[in-house]
Amino acid sequence: MSRHWMVALSALLLAGPSLAAVKLINKDGSAHNIKIKCSSTSTGSIQSNTTRDIGKGPCTVTVNGSSATSADGGTLVIKGGKVAAQ
Repeated sequence: MSRHWMVALSALLLAGPSLAAVKLINKDGSAHNIKIKCSSTSTGSIQSNTTRDIGKGPCTVTVNGSSATSADGGTLVIKGGKVAAQ
C-alpha cells in the first residue's frame, strides 16, 4: 500500500464519525418559549422564522405542551405552535 493511501486511511480513521447537532426551526411568525432536553435540560425561547442548533441528540423539544424528539443530524420544526420531527 502506498504511503499516500496509508496517510489518507489514517486520517479517516482518526476523524471518526461526524455527528451533527439537532436543528430546531421555528416556521411560525411569532417567538415561542421552549424547553430543550439533550444531555441536560434548559429553557429559553426561539424567535420567529429562526433556525438554530440545539445540541447533540437525541434531543426533545417541548413547545406549548407539544413535544418531539430527534437524533443527531435530525430536524425539529415548530409550525402552528406545535413541534414535530421532520
